[in-house]
This record gives sequence, structure tokens and C-alpha cells, in this order.
Amino acid sequence: MGHILCTAIIFLAIGTASAAEPSLVSDQELSLGGIALGDTEVAVLHKLGQPRRATDTGDFLNIRMEYPGLTVWLGEGRRVGEVLSTSKQHCTPAGVCPGTPFAQAKEKYGPPLVANREDGTFMEYPSSQSACWLQIAVSKGIVRSVRAECQP
Repeated sequence: MGHILCTAIIFLAIGTASAAEPSLVSDQELSLGGIALGDTEVAVLHKLGQPRRATDTGDFLNIRMEYPGLTVWLGEGRRVGEVLSTSKQHCTPAGVCPGTPFAQAKEKYGPPLVANREDGTFMEYPSSQSACWLQIAVSKGIVRSVRAECQP
């Protein structure tokens, strides 16, 4: 019995050690289409111009600015708190865009943290520098959207 328990502990330790740890990204990668988390509203307007639509959501990220293929949420201090790309025109600095095969994203960033959330399963890359992350929605092996966001 002791031998079986010892063997089980060794196999458990080996299995845990060989499990892939999710890769981390730098805060520099938490940018889409040149819009980075923490950018000011003025910087967004300078880069992208007036949005198609701006909505006061009443939430923590209280202003949603909608551009073709890119949505920017402003929070405290009217700074970017979240950004979502659904267009191949708005990519991460490493070149990951909607429409990119996820295999290419994985080559650039490494293994993701697979997160089951209320609105689907996402491939996520936590930041090594903050409480923020890159979230990638994938369907049939293709990146459908890329989001950069932080814990409020």
C-alpha cells in the first residue's frame, strides 16, 4: 500500500511538472491598432478621430467608443481600460489580428491559459507586469477577436 501511494505521488508530481504553464506577455503587447491600455481619450481621438458612436455605459468602464472593427472603453480619468479588435486592421504589436491562424499566435506568445468564461472559451495571456491580459477568441483554429483588458 505504501509503495502504491508513493508511486501515485511520483506520477502526480511528474504530471504536474510537465503540464505547460501559460505564457506571459509584457504590457507592451496590450495594445490593439496602436491603442494601448492607459492611453488618454485625447490620444485615442488623435489617432483614430471621432468614433462612429460613443455611449455612456454607466459602468466602471463608462464610455464605449466604437470604430470600424475596434471598440475602446474608457474608465477612470478617461483612460483606456479595455480595447477589442474584430478586424485584421487592428493587431497586437506582435502582429496577431482577427483572421490570423491561432497556431501563429501560439508561435509568437507560447501556450495560453484556457479560460472558460460566461460568454465562451478564450485563450488568455496574462501580463508579466500588471493585472491585465490579452484575451483571444478562437473558432475553428482562427482568431476571431483580440481583447486587452485589466482587472478593475
